[in-house]
Amino acid sequence: MANGAENRVSRIRQFNRFYTNFIGLVNKTILESKYSLAEVRVMLEINKARACTASQLIRILQIDPGYLSRMLRRFKNEGLVAVCDSAQDKRSQLLKLTEKGETVFNGLSQASSNQLLEIVKPLSDYEQEELVRCMEKIQMLLSREHAAPITIRSYQPGDAGYIAYRHSVLYAKEYGLQPIFEKYVFDGLLSFLNHPASGKMWVAEAYGQIVGFVAIVKADEKTAQLRWFLIEPEFRGKGLGRCLMTEAIAYCREQNIAHVFLWTFAELDAARHLYSSFGFVRTEEEQNDIWKSGLVEEKWELTL
Repeated sequence: MANGAENRVSRIRQFNRFYTNFIGLVNKTILESKYSLAEVRVMLEINKARACTASQLIRILQIDPGYLSRMLRRFKNEGLVAVCDSAQDKRSQLLKLTEKGETVFNGLSQASSNQLLEIVKPLSDYEQEELVRCMEKIQMLLSREHAAPITIRSYQPGDAGYIAYRHSVLYAKEYGLQPIFEKYVFDGLLSFLNHPASGKMWVAEAYGQIVGFVAIVKADEKTAQLRWFLIEPEFRGKGLGRCLMTEAIAYCREQNIAHVFLWTFAELDAARHLYSSFGFVRTEEEQNDIWKSGLVEEKWELTL
């Protein structure tokens, strides 16, 4: 195992040890009740589904069928769970929480929530939001089948500085551009901020973090430049770039802009392919050794 991977594994295991202790605090109320964590999880899934089969519980919870059967027998004996025939499949029986079962579960759930509120109480609102964002990010990264909820909004104060920062960091890391590139991005953004009516900016967010952006800046009444198009690496290949481009081109049409141009460079293959799919064509090339030796800039244009 490479040193980098070993280091990451070690840090993950360290976090797991911490989080195991943390979960013990969160579940303290449940652990002190007459029900095990596994039993409360079964109640949770039945309550969430409103009605489900034992087979569905086995699949969702990855639980041993015999263990689940004993658990459900106890719930039935205590009047927590009722069984009824499925209207869709007479061979299947649905499990539902009884009124008593809902009362027991809601009490455990509320007590656990109160315990969690006490744990995070010392944190500021910002720290609590940051904690939640980080947890959601972990869930997104480890649950590949769940797409991150992405929203697209217009410019807000603070966006320009962040856009310049991410351009500088990513283009230096991925393409070896020199620090002077940051000045070029800043100059353009400052001009945009001085003349906000000259165009529009779109910012994509996931879990409260900026993951992509693009802007249209008018050169005159009929001409505009597409600028600062960037998608964070982990969100590439998911259609976000096309969504942002669609917003930008739709805005140009609404503004009766007849001609749109952009500058890119030859190494940005995925972006160039996307531009081409929207009808942009390459019209000009020039070498730019200021940002990187041998860099070839390209001008692409679109007639609407």
